[in-house]
Amino acid sequence: MSKRVHNKRPFFRFIKSIIRLFKRKPKFVNLAGELEEGSIYLSNHSAAAGPLIYELYFPLNFRYWGTYEMCGTIKQRWTYLATIYFPNKKHFSKPMSKILATLVCPFMHMFYKGMQVIPTYPDGRLVQTFRTSHNELEKGINLIIFPENSSDGYHNVLKEYFAGFYVFAKRYYKNTGKNVKIYNMYYSKKHNTIVIDKPVTIEQLMSSGLTSSEIANQFKDRINQLADEYIYKKSDVVNCGELTHQQTK
Repeated sequence: MSKRVHNKRPFFRFIKSIIRLFKRKPKFVNLAGELEEGSIYLSNHSAAAGPLIYELYFPLNFRYWGTYEMCGTIKQRWTYLATIYFPNKKHFSKPMSKILATLVCPFMHMFYKGMQVIPTYPDGRLVQTFRTSHNELEKGINLIIFPENSSDGYHNVLKEYFAGFYVFAKRYYKNTGKNVKIYNMYYSKKHNTIVIDKPVTIEQLMSSGLTSSEIANQFKDRINQLADEYIYKKSDVVNCGELTHQQTK
């Protein structure tokens, strides 16, 4: 397996080295063969566990997409944690959500800054997200995007994918002519396993004749299928292929 080139600040790399002592490396079920850099990788959240595991053990350099509130001021971050994340996604009571938000807010600031998360927006500022993402792909840096609708919590069987990843990939293709690859991934915290599907190119998606929402739904259905086949029906799953990567030509 090729080694990941570290592009994060030394202090954050040190923090990650400490966390690795308590977080086991996941099993990889790799159906994709070589993983190509300068690509888009989709995954479920598995609550906060997914982003942490990818940050610790995914073998390529990447940047996440993440909601702008968590990349903003302390007040924005606290409000998001206290009124959306803990009560709606994790289903804690309102008083407990406020307590937890107060406790974790300073640490979340450190992690989001260390992970160099690209903020996403529900309005016209999304163009900033696309511009930054475009620049990262041009440098051969990958994007990891969590497209699942988690408004009512996190589910093992994914219910809905948002289509922002496809909208961005299509725009990137029109601006550069580059046939960017999109990989579908699923992480199970319980089984500590990641399954990676074969990639699909943006040209294939654009020529399918499907709408953005239909394409997002296909990605959602496909990864549910693979999770069921390779993780939940095989609790003793083992590695399936080496996790390697190659430079984008």
